[in-house]
Amino acid sequence: MLFTKEGTIITGPLVNMTVAGAANAVVVFTIPVLAGQLIGVKSAKIRKVSLYNNVAGNTQVLIGTGVGGAFAALIPALNSMNGLSDLYGPETDLIEVETFANITAYPVALAAGTSIDIRLELVILG
Repeated sequence: MLFTKEGTIITGPLVNMTVAGAANAVVVFTIPVLAGQLIGVKSAKIRKVSLYNNVAGNTQVLIGTGVGGAFAALIPALNSMNGLSDLYGPETDLIEVETFANITAYPVALAAGTSIDIRLELVILG
């Protein structure tokens, strides 16, 4: 793990999104909570977002918290180009936002039988 003055930098799991729409948002990162943690609350800031479009057509991916009607976007929608990898980070004007809830994501649309892979790099605070 890497450390910064803010906290620990970690890479989340690779998550495959196979269904479009907010009702089908999937958890792409779970905020860690230790059983022995007596004080403080963990939070995370998104540093980088990696997308790989598995020939799903040009679309957008929304990242936020919650599912369906409870989904709240954390950052503006990110473009995902057909068959390409996309990397968003501070150098591409990815805004920095902190969240205390598990992070979910979903593609706006997908071609039939295709998917988009997503992986986040975050700074864990608290």
